[in-house]
Amino acid sequence: MEITVKFIKENKDGSADVEANFDKEGLETLIQWGLVAMIKEGINTYATDEQREAKLVPVIKKKKKKVELDMDGRC
Repeated sequence: MEITVKFIKENKDGSADVEANFDKEGLETLIQWGLVAMIKEGINTYATDEQREAKLVPVIKKKKKKVELDMDGRC
């Protein structure tokens, strides 16, 4: 699997422009991680307190992940 990210420029608002390249396996992995993240966010956003108290939905705590890139922009 190969995923590379190349920094292009930093914008005034603190965001950045990057160029991302990946092979087929990298694309599949990014899509899987993205779908899982969206499902977790939807559960956290739309589940009611009653559903959480009745344990009808899992309580998902957000984890902060630190992504480190090497000098070539590889994960």
